[in-house]
Amino acid sequence: MLDSRAKELCRIGQSLFAKKAPYDSLCQDIADNYYPLRSDFTRELALGDDFTTGLMESYPVQARETLGNAPSAMLRQGDWFEVKTGREEIDEDPEAARWLEHATKSYRRLVYDRRSNFVAATTEVDHDWVAFGNGVISVEESPTRDHMLFRAWHPRDCAWMLNEVGKVDHLQRKMKKTARNLKKLYKDKVHADIVQACETDPSKEFNVRHILMPVDDIYGDDKIKRRQYRKTPFISIYVDIDHEQILGEAGLPVFNYVVPRWRTLSNIPQGFSPSTINSLPDGRMIQSMARIILEQGEKAVDPPTVAKGEMFRDAVNMYAGGMTYVDLEADDDIRKLFQTIETGNVSIGMEMKQDVREMIAEAFLLNKLFLPDTREMTAYETQQRIAEFRRAALPFFGPIESEYHLPLLDTGFQLALHNRQFELGELPDLLDGEETTFSFESPLNTAEGRQLVASFQESVQILAGAAQFDKTIPSTMDFKKMTKDAVKGTGAPADWFNDEEVQQSEEQQQNAVDGLTQAAAALREGAGVATDVAGASVALQNAGLA
Repeated sequence: MLDSRAKELCRIGQSLFAKKAPYDSLCQDIADNYYPLRSDFTRELALGDDFTTGLMESYPVQARETLGNAPSAMLRQGDWFEVKTGREEIDEDPEAARWLEHATKSYRRLVYDRRSNFVAATTEVDHDWVAFGNGVISVEESPTRDHMLFRAWHPRDCAWMLNEVGKVDHLQRKMKKTARNLKKLYKDKVHADIVQACETDPSKEFNVRHILMPVDDIYGDDKIKRRQYRKTPFISIYVDIDHEQILGEAGLPVFNYVVPRWRTLSNIPQGFSPSTINSLPDGRMIQSMARIILEQGEKAVDPPTVAKGEMFRDAVNMYAGGMTYVDLEADDDIRKLFQTIETGNVSIGMEMKQDVREMIAEAFLLNKLFLPDTREMTAYETQQRIAEFRRAALPFFGPIESEYHLPLLDTGFQLALHNRQFELGELPDLLDGEETTFSFESPLNTAEGRQLVASFQESVQILAGAAQFDKTIPSTMDFKKMTKDAVKGTGAPADWFNDEEVQQSEEQQQNAVDGLTQAAAALREGAGVATDVAGASVALQNAGLA
């Protein structure tokens, strides 16, 4: 008897992939022009295939490659993320800041473990994000259960649904597995056909689908199953599609597939890349132009010729040292019987192609993703250039941080906590019950920090000038707050700042030192004008210290 739930899941998956077919066709067109290595959405690629067959110009591919490398090169260098709460008053508390910094370092070691595959997986997703506006990456516990594992998946093989708040919470991923591996993994749960294939053809492949979805969607009416998965809101299911049979299932505490989408449209589960969508006409056109210009260049170097047929015995031998026999009359001029045809100016085509290249470069932000050099600029010029950079780069960096990095790191952090993969020590009372989030070190944040430093420097200059006319002006500003924000803007670590108790203690010590200094000065002054203790006491009173 077939499993009714497996049959229903197969039907849902078939519907999802059928609805996604037009999107795959669009991605195939994009890949043909911009990402030849990924041009297998609607056709199969073999290892020996020439991925760039049909391309006459590599500039669109290079533009996509450059922008695809930008997220890793510009957003994931050094200590690029920090665990935070999102509440400034808590994150800036010295005790909480030290604990959050410890959590950040512990989690960073897990992410960048050499076995986690984080760099390779995110690099693959980066290029899918830039080319198609969509990527799929999973965060898992390794089979040995001693490290995390990040894996990227082909968008072609995945279909998903959105919940009522527009988040992906149901994903189906199709794959092929050999009979041998299925029998090894699922043992007695496999179909008889798979058992038989293990004996006759162990390498025979069967269609399998991994499904991750909320428990309530499949076991909402089953009290026993709901009780079984009460601590895990999501369920991971492997289904034998060929025989509509569930092979295995297990609960998950988090939805461990992350589906970053660059530009979204209402009621469409898939994302889009503005870079490739906006420049796709240019990508097609520049290939046609390159073919025409190449042909025109060949004509310019080796131009076509025409000749009078009855005069030339055979074709004209135009190669070096070639000899052509011609039957000429005594009064014939060879220049009148043989001519080279002028085919036009190649430089015009090159100018047109350069214009198209500039349009593609504009679409891929190749002239905008660099911080301006502010070393020889005034504070005002620095602020204006940084503001200009932020406006240009925000459409690219902003969605990566919110739709890609944040959910990926948050999913991994929650999974690592659930699996007890690192110890965070005693939690400060201030952090008890607070949710965690992440802040990122990026060119945008660096620009903000530089702007704070520039604002501090400019403000100090203004206050210093105003103080010459009104000495009370500096007292209107909180110099401690200004200095602290400016130092943080330089990227100073949290453990550079003292606790409030230490700050107060040091302030008291400094006040005591200042008081003793003033007292000593007052005593010296008093001793200079009087010879008795009463005179010194008067001096102390006048100094406000007695």
